[in-house]
Amino acid sequence: MQRIEITDCEGLKIHCPFCGTLALSDEGCFTCEHTLFIASDEGGFEYVSAKLNLSEDTESEEQSMDELTDALEYPNSVKFAIYQPAPSFFGGYIGFALK
Repeated sequence: MQRIEITDCEGLKIHCPFCGTLALSDEGCFTCEHTLFIASDEGGFEYVSAKLNLSEDTESEEQSMDELTDALEYPNSVKFAIYQPAPSFFGGYIGFALK
């Protein structure tokens, strides 16, 4: 999975790189047919596409959500990793894939 890191979150809007649908903004998260997952360090997986075939016990104490989503393998996919600056260092992750 390709990875794009974003550290400047002020007014951030992320659109699906395949269809252009708004996926993340101040109003919340939205999905399209290309969305594989939406996750955060604080809440774990908020959305997981059936395409990934993940079991409910995928989240573990041994890996961070960043490491776990980095390890997902899916062809023609990209992950946006969004990090809040100090002091929180909160991370949010959204993945997309071409059908």
